[in-house]
Amino acid sequence: MKKILFAVPLLTVMFSFMACDPITDKEGPGASVSADELTSDLQITAESDGNNNLTVFTSPTRFVKVYSASDNSLVGSGTAVKVQVLPGNSEVSYYVVTDNEDGTTTKSGAKSISVSNYTKLDPMLTTLFGDGKGGFTSYKYVWDTDASNGVWGNGAYLQSTGPAWWIVTKDQIDGQAAGKNLTKDGLDGWFTMALGSKGVTTSRGETGSVTATSDVVKSGWDIGTLTFSGTIPLMGIQPNVNNQRQYVYQILKASDGELRLCAPEPNAGDGGTAWYWNFKRVN
Repeated sequence: MKKILFAVPLLTVMFSFMACDPITDKEGPGASVSADELTSDLQITAESDGNNNLTVFTSPTRFVKVYSASDNSLVGSGTAVKVQVLPGNSEVSYYVVTDNEDGTTTKSGAKSISVSNYTKLDPMLTTLFGDGKGGFTSYKYVWDTDASNGVWGNGAYLQSTGPAWWIVTKDQIDGQAAGKNLTKDGLDGWFTMALGSKGVTTSRGETGSVTATSDVVKSGWDIGTLTFSGTIPLMGIQPNVNNQRQYVYQILKASDGELRLCAPEPNAGDGGTAWYWNFKRVN
């Protein structure tokens, strides 16, 4: 079974058999229930006291949609939704919505649970955020001006390992950033990454969150997936798609202080156009 991390508010992630969709069981309306009754029925249990691996359900059992109370994002749906809370979050809150037989829907109140013990985490989280002492910390990234193939550009999806067709050097990145109305993303640009609801900060003044998994799209080419929410890394856009913001990246390298990312253009296949970012970690 493949474990998938969802970057909703990135406060929580869940396990699913599908690559991109929330967990779903066979859906069907239940007997009508009031908001107070549904709130009373709502249960959140942990694998052990304080553990980050949770199950959200109702008793008696109903098919529900589970939402994070912090930002109203959908966490999953079913009769017993599995949720994994990431480090950086010591308390989480959820509410559920269910369909009634008469065609109406009912929303419960929110319930919270405290988390203090984090287990079964994807190893990519330690690779990117580990402090080397068994915990997690924040790291700052800038353009890798030492990279031999520039700092940004495009190349062949699933084939190139960095900018290859059109290469933007450190001396050219300011002009590219200004042309995309991202002046703070130039040579002096930076961003930080840590786990938690506001783990990402940027030189453009934005904040957001991020998570990572070891899920790859091509064995031997990438090593995992990095997903942002609320903001993007430096020049995190698709230039040929009206500078659309790019939130999901394949990780090509995350070692020796280097972070190399790639994102394909929409519908790009093997050898199609993809964009590449070369960053380095700084103290």
